[in-house]
Amino acid sequence: MIKFFRKIRQNLLSEGKAGKYFKYAIGEIVLVVIGILIALSINNWNEQRKQNSQEQYILNQLKVEFEADSVKINTLEKLTTGKINQSKYLLKLIKEYNKDSITLIPLKPIFLIGKAIPFYDYSPTYNELVNSGKLNVIRNDSIRVAINDFRNHNAQMESTLYIDMHAKKMSYMNHVYRYFNGEINGLLWQAKMSDLSKLLALGADYNGFMEDPNTEHELNKVLASDSELSFIYNRNVKSKLYLVLDLLNREIQK
Repeated sequence: MIKFFRKIRQNLLSEGKAGKYFKYAIGEIVLVVIGILIALSINNWNEQRKQNSQEQYILNQLKVEFEADSVKINTLEKLTTGKINQSKYLLKLIKEYNKDSITLIPLKPIFLIGKAIPFYDYSPTYNELVNSGKLNVIRNDSIRVAINDFRNHNAQMESTLYIDMHAKKMSYMNHVYRYFNGEINGLLWQAKMSDLSKLLALGADYNGFMEDPNTEHELNKVLASDSELSFIYNRNVKSKLYLVLDLLNREIQK
C-alpha cells in the first residue's frame, strides 16, 4: 500500500503537477490521521469493554457475598429474638418459682442465652479491591459509599457493642457454672439429658440457681444486651446491607 501511494506521488512530480501533488499529500496525511484515530478508538473501545466486563464480574461477586451476609444476619436476628424470648421466660419462671416443681425448669435455654453470636461481615472481593488499590473499578460512587458505610458501622459495633455483649454473656455464664456442671451443656445439645437423676449426679443445683437474687440480675443484663443487638440488627445493619444490595442490583441490570 505504501509503495502504491509513493508511486502516485512520483508520477505527479514527474508530470510537473505540483499543485495536485500537494493536495494529494495533504489528503494522504488526513487519511493517515483518520486511520490512527480509528485505531485509537478501537483500542479504547476494547479497553472499555474489558473494564466493563471486569466491573460486571466484581459487582456480581459482591452481590453473592452480600446476599450471603443477608442470610447470615437474618438467621442471627432470629436466634437473638429467640434468646430474648427465652430470657423473658426464665425471668418469669424465677418470679413464679416453686422448688417442689424443679422438673418444670428448662435447662437448655439457660445455656443457650449465654451464647454470644455476633455478626461479622465477610466480603473478600471488596477487601481485595481495597488492598490492591483497585477500588475505582467500581465506577458508581454510591455503591462504594454504601459499602464503606456498612463496613464502618460493623467495625464500630465490633469495637464497642460486641465487646460489651461478650462481657455480659461471660458474666452470666460464670454465674450459671456456679450451679451447673459444664458437662451438662454438652449433653443437652446431644439430647441425652432426659434422666433427671443424671442431672443431679452431675451437680445440677436448681434451687441455688433459681433462688439466687443475682440470677435475675444476670439474666436482665443478658436480656438488655440481646435486645440492643436485635434493634441494631433490624434497624441499622439490615438497612445498610439491603441498600448495598439494591444499588448492586440496579448497577448490574443497567
